[in-house]
Amino acid sequence: MVTSLQPIVHEYALRCDPQSAFVIYTTRIGDWWDPRYSANPETFESATIEPWVGGRIYASHTDVGQHDWGEVTRWQPGSRVVHSFTLAQDPSHPSEVAARFEPAEDGRGCAFRFEHGGWNETNVATRKKFGDWPVMLDRFVALLEGRT
Repeated sequence: MVTSLQPIVHEYALRCDPQSAFVIYTTRIGDWWDPRYSANPETFESATIEPWVGGRIYASHTDVGQHDWGEVTRWQPGSRVVHSFTLAQDPSHPSEVAARFEPAEDGRGCAFRFEHGGWNETNVATRKKFGDWPVMLDRFVALLEGRT
């Protein structure tokens, strides 16, 4: 059975402007990230996206310190962040996560598009591990909308 090389895509209509959504996504990832999706849920403290190209994406744990998840490859404040992603994967064959925030077509709120891609023959076997993105992204939306 061949696993798809297509990105995993999730789209949301958000009730805020793109800048606000971008800020919450990038600066408060530690608040919306579910600890169950980390190296050790019991010791998870936070997650961080360093705000520049070349910045690290990492989780902080009380037992092992910082656990790298990737590196920022595109940083467009208010509209887009892209980074390599190595969590639950071989770090020498990362995938890629892209989050895009654009004004909604109707002028109210913004369109949020999340893509987990970068799949190729060296990493596609791990793609099946990432079916739970809606769990995480729903937490982001709940924080954004003040439901947490």
